[in-house]
Amino acid sequence: MSFHNYWSQSKVPNNYSNDTIVVIITLNNNELRGLLVEENFTTISLEIANEVKTFRKDNLKSYRYITRDQIKSIKEFDNPNPIYTKYCYLPSAYITEKGTINTNSHYFITSNSKIGIHENFEISLGNIFIYNVFSSLTYSKELKNSFVAGFSFLGNFNIINASNGANDFNGWGVIPRITYGDEFGNTTIGFIGYQLPIFESFCYGGYLASQKKIAERFTLAGEIVGLTLDGHNVGVISNIILNFMRNSRENWSAGVSILNFEVVNMALDLNFIALPYIGIQRKF
Repeated sequence: MSFHNYWSQSKVPNNYSNDTIVVIITLNNNELRGLLVEENFTTISLEIANEVKTFRKDNLKSYRYITRDQIKSIKEFDNPNPIYTKYCYLPSAYITEKGTINTNSHYFITSNSKIGIHENFEISLGNIFIYNVFSSLTYSKELKNSFVAGFSFLGNFNIINASNGANDFNGWGVIPRITYGDEFGNTTIGFIGYQLPIFESFCYGGYLASQKKIAERFTLAGEIVGLTLDGHNVGVISNIILNFMRNSRENWSAGVSILNFEVVNMALDLNFIALPYIGIQRKF
């Protein structure tokens, strides 16, 4: 018996409001999916590609029902992206969960610990080469339609510089941003501004970053930031990394950082500088 012998079809307007999807397996092991239109003891009718097709149940190997709510609740992966609160260097608007500590290190020469103290607040403490201490306070708020807003106030204190009675390397900054997405993939548009006395001007720029979990243990992330100092374009930094979740507590990142600074490029007679990147994150 051919497949066409056990269903009939008719053209219908696409005006059904049924939210139940039926997955059927024919005797020929063909799988078809469509919106449920009508069902009785002997037949079941589905809307498939704007056509209503009626199947005899005794000519089907099996059939099952899926509602739209069930489809929305299905997750592609078992575990969320372990770095959904950040990309390479720059943050998303998501923050560390309350009662959790996330630590990360770049090139094994930096250390930063982020602590979730409230569902809307996070604090962090870190350092670069030990003697340059950073800290931050972040507020995060979930908005509607998968949007999250975040604002960080951060500052740094250079121990060696301060011990000599200077504060050229002591500064403060802000990072407001908006993120669209969830723990499995998101995109952020943000602004970064930092006041450091040695620059004698406010350094600022915008950034765009995105990440996507591509396998249960792997996440692909990228970011690009343009910096301006005293009204002049300083340069652009682009980072692309692949994150590997070693286990539920630890994950590693490797990738490439592309630096495009006009002054540096001219000095080295290069169009850009590409550097390897490596980082590690742990959760407590």
